[in-house]
Amino acid sequence: MPITDIHCHLQDAAFAEDLQTTIAQSEKLGIHRLVVNGTSPEDWAEVSQLAIQYPQIIPQFGVHPWKVENLSEDWEQQLKDYLLKHPQAGLGEMGLDRQLTTAPIALQVEILHVQLALARSWDRPVTVHLINAWQQWDAMIKELLLPRTLLHSFGGSKQQLKSYVEKGCYFSFGGNLLRPHLSPKLCECIKAVPQDRLLLETDAPFQHPLGKSKRQVPQNVVAIAEVVAELRKIKLGQLLPKLEENAKRYLFTQDCAQP
Repeated sequence: MPITDIHCHLQDAAFAEDLQTTIAQSEKLGIHRLVVNGTSPEDWAEVSQLAIQYPQIIPQFGVHPWKVENLSEDWEQQLKDYLLKHPQAGLGEMGLDRQLTTAPIALQVEILHVQLALARSWDRPVTVHLINAWQQWDAMIKELLLPRTLLHSFGGSKQQLKSYVEKGCYFSFGGNLLRPHLSPKLCECIKAVPQDRLLLETDAPFQHPLGKSKRQVPQNVVAIAEVVAELRKIKLGQLLPKLEENAKRYLFTQDCAQP
């Protein structure tokens, strides 16, 4: 059955030597769509080229919260140019992070607001990274409601999840599900996500269950799906078609081709 890795970074140097093999191996497992997220103007050209070279790749272009400092004056215009070049592209990875970066939160909010406003006006999906910045995020989505918003590698509570469901968000879970011991909080969220809002990712090459010294690969989205099916007490063959329906609904507008 076909499956989508809804969030990965195949432009990363970790795939420089064997990207073609990685994509071919993924396709053999039924992973027919890979959503590759840019993180700043520095890697947008690579993401664009991958999308041109490999039909399996859906690109997204965004400014990650770790990369908001020292942007060029024309970064927003560059972003628009890539979105025009790739009509199916979304915006991401963007977001807010008050734990893993020293970038000023006010600057993060400013850069994120520009991207969200652009996504809303152009009707493009967004992928959001959120760590310890829930208050700022809540204030933003109250102003800019975006129905095709993916909270990637969701780390909030079950109560927060319910609130964001009401605001139309999607939720993806990734490599941390392959750890030998899962947190009760994470398990609760996976069980609580409505069937029509659930998506899966690897965040490759990141989020390997054994740590940063190991490379995550898109092929592992199958193993992640198996864990989710077990937690939700559903057969894998029942879960995968629902995930694909969700991926299409999140990625594509009605008048956009759906590969």
